[in-house]
Formats: sequence, structure tokens, C-alpha cells
Amino acid sequence: MKNLSDQIIEILKLAIQESNEASLVVSGGSSPVKIFNELSLMHLDWTKVNITLVDDRFVDKSHNDSNEKLVIENLMINNAINTNFISLCNSPDKALNIQRPFDVMLLGMGEDGHFASLFPSLIKTNSNYFEPSSKPEIIYTEAMGSPAHKRVSMNLSMILQSKNIFLLIPNKKKLEVYEQAKSNKELPLYFLLNQTEIKINIIS
Repeated sequence: MKNLSDQIIEILKLAIQESNEASLVVSGGSSPVKIFNELSLMHLDWTKVNITLVDDRFVDKSHNDSNEKLVIENLMINNAINTNFISLCNSPDKALNIQRPFDVMLLGMGEDGHFASLFPSLIKTNSNYFEPSSKPEIIYTEAMGSPAHKRVSMNLSMILQSKNIFLLIPNKKKLEVYEQAKSNKELPLYFLLNQTEIKINIIS
């Protein structure tokens, strides 16, 4: 089986052939860094790829907690230096205007079962964020998570407007949470795993 980076490049190449552009939506955190580095070395017409984040923290892009900083330093290097990055924090309207469905959605998860910046506390306060039938939109939260910052994120409905969704599960602890989330409605991941619109590709 091809590794994930090879799969992503194949999907993006095909999208460029078919529509002269491609879209790649990524998460922050440590899980995708190795994939970012691998992708940056691959040959592709990166000028035709729109990259944005599924979520970010409201901090300056020079801040160490910035997902934007992570992408710029680990993905937009080497061959991918001229890709078209669209800031979810600073240009949410442009992010909303990226053609959908997105070609690739790369998600991580937390040990509390969150994905993107959809945290457990939001299930009670903003259940519509987890509804596949909600209007696709970019949402904003108060400071939450670790590190605790105000957040910007796509809702589940927008995330599901993707042709290919990959969920990274890098260790045993997160694999256990993933198994629990299949049936536990108190974990945000439950709503991703139990929707019926698109298959979630698990990468562990």
C-alpha cells in the first residue's frame, strides 16, 4: 500500500489535471509534521494547490502555538515553497471561497476526542457544530484546549465537504480514544465517525 504522502500527491495531481487546481486542508499539532516534510519534497505544480488549515489558534503567525507557522515552516518549503496558502485566521472569507469539495482533508485528533477545534464542551453548548446537515461555516470559540487560546475552525459540515478525509492516529492512547469514540456521544470524534456522507480513512 502506498504511504499517505504518495496517496495525497496522487490525488492532488489528478485534481490539477482535471480542474487546473487542487485543495489541501491540513491540521496542526505534531502528528502531520512528518507528512508535511515528505510532501514538501515531492514533485507537483504546487502553484496550483490551495492550502488552508481546518483550524487554528488566534495568535500571531510568529507564535509557537500557531498552526499557520507550523505549515509555513514544515510544508511550504523545498518544492512546495510557492504553494498558495490561505490563512484561516486572517483570510476566512478566502478560505470559505476555496472550491469545494476539498480534494484532501487531513485531520488529527486529541486525547479528549476532539478534532479540528471541535472540543467536548461544544457538544452541549453548540451542538449544531457537529451536525452534518448544518450550513458549512467557519466558527469561532473562546479560549479552550491545550494550549488554551481562542480558536477558529471549520464546522463538521464544512469538513465533510471533502473528497478524501484522512484521520491521523499516531499512538496507542489515541487509538483507544478512537475506539471509544465509535459509540461514545460525549466525544466529538463520535460525530465524525458516525456520519454517513463520506468514508473516513484511518491512518494509524
